[in-house]
Amino acid sequence: MKRAVIFLVAVLLSCMFISGCGARKGGENSSQGADSNTQSQKIEAQEQSLPTVSPDTIAPPTVSSVQPASPEPEETNSADILIIGEKMFLTQINEIYYNFDQYKDKTIVVEGMYTLLFNQDGVREIPAVYRRGPGCCGNDGWGGFLLKYDGDYPEDDAWIKVTGTPELVDNGYFQDLYLNVSSIEVLDERGEEFVTQ
Repeated sequence: MKRAVIFLVAVLLSCMFISGCGARKGGENSSQGADSNTQSQKIEAQEQSLPTVSPDTIAPPTVSSVQPASPEPEETNSADILIIGEKMFLTQINEIYYNFDQYKDKTIVVEGMYTLLFNQDGVREIPAVYRRGPGCCGNDGWGGFLLKYDGDYPEDDAWIKVTGTPELVDNGYFQDLYLNVSSIEVLDERGEEFVTQ
């Protein structure tokens, strides 16, 4: 089951990259109708308003500071904390998975829905924080972290904020991305349950 989940995430990312390129090419087609031209002009206006970055200044996702619920020791460096946001949720998680050595010592803060996933024997017992996303058959994909936590887990589908450090765990022919959880907070306000990036 976990292999299927990892495979779905990889397919999801491939589809997102392919569909992004296809949308841009479609906007450049000179045989478009009036509605397409209007849409094309809107896209061009949006692209012009985006900041530009030269290839020499591109870096891994930036790390921002977090306001902890309780005071933390002074030796905690805000550069060691990565807050995963809604806009690049799937992309940031994949970045951690594929470039794990750059993130293994970071503290990760992520929000999403809580659930138990099925193990390879069909038993629903693997805790996870996740959000839904595009998949191979429409909107049936997801992205998130599996959780290792000694405390009490919330109710299924609770919106949670999880803080922890990432870990890759070998699971046969593939690796699973876990968070070693230091805290889980149940939030009243829910974020976007479905993300596309």
